[in-house]
Amino acid sequence: MQNLYTTPEAAKETGIPESTIRSWLTRHPEVFQFDVHVVKDENGVNLWTQAGIELLHGRRATKNATGSDAESDAESDAPDLLESLLESDAQRLAQEYWRLLPGRTVQRIKQMRDNPTPEQRQIVQTSVCAAVNAGTEHLLLPSYQRLLPEGDETQ
Repeated sequence: MQNLYTTPEAAKETGIPESTIRSWLTRHPEVFQFDVHVVKDENGVNLWTQAGIELLHGRRATKNATGSDAESDAESDAPDLLESLLESDAQRLAQEYWRLLPGRTVQRIKQMRDNPTPEQRQIVQTSVCAAVNAGTEHLLLPSYQRLLPEGDETQ
């Protein structure tokens, strides 16, 4: 189980006043995602996850870099808010990329096998020949023979 921090503990961990953390959570609910950055316990108390602590550290660093006060108005929160949103979107995009990658790869392999471009045909032929030469033709797809160069009847 991951470490969970109460708001006072998160304040100590990050050096950000409790009131500021509570304010950010209220003013920017789109930044702090429940079940990612914050979870509620059975009594309804907000508990900060490690990802939430890191996000708070990032917000604090942005505040310090811009020289703005922790309790600044929403306008000066814009760069900080944008950074938080970008990080959240980047994480979701990376996860979606890795989720879709296997299926997309198989789709491209089938496309190369069934309707290859001249360059892809050469790549596949070279790979098939290398596999046959290595004695692994039993691992090839059943349709590999039609990708072999003319006159190379291996099997």
